[in-house]
Amino acid sequence: MNFSTEDILQRFYRGEESRTGQGSGLGLSIAESFTSVSGGIFDIEVDGDQFKVSISFKIE
Repeated sequence: MNFSTEDILQRFYRGEESRTGQGSGLGLSIAESFTSVSGGIFDIEVDGDQFKVSISFKIE
């Protein structure tokens, strides 16, 4: 299963493996939106069927 950054940041997106489990597919989309509105940096790296998310905020 491969997916793109654009795919997993879409609201309600769920990968094939997760369709039988619980979840709405909103988590990453909400996290990205909140980070952006708060002036932070949301970075996601996709490697095949795995991904890593980094969220950074400036401390003032």
